[in-house]
Amino acid sequence: MRSKESNGFGVTSLVTSIVGFVGFIMPYIAIAFSIVGIVFAVLQNKRRPSGLATSGLVLGILGVIGNLFWLLIVGVLLAAGI
Repeated sequence: MRSKESNGFGVTSLVTSIVGFVGFIMPYIAIAFSIVGIVFAVLQNKRRPSGLATSGLVLGILGVIGNLFWLLIVGVLLAAGI
């Protein structure tokens, strides 16, 4: 009988990365969620690669990049006095 391996890290990665990706209203918290998603995706892919972990990794990376870009745009606008 085969033991069923868990995909819990993959699910956690996907959920936290989605929260980080869409949480641009609070970018610092969103970046933290995205980084947590990236960490869980890497851990899952080391154990047993899965599509959920890969999706979480991609969304986590996009979340970090997008939120950093959003912070840059807001910072430039605030510095310009707009």
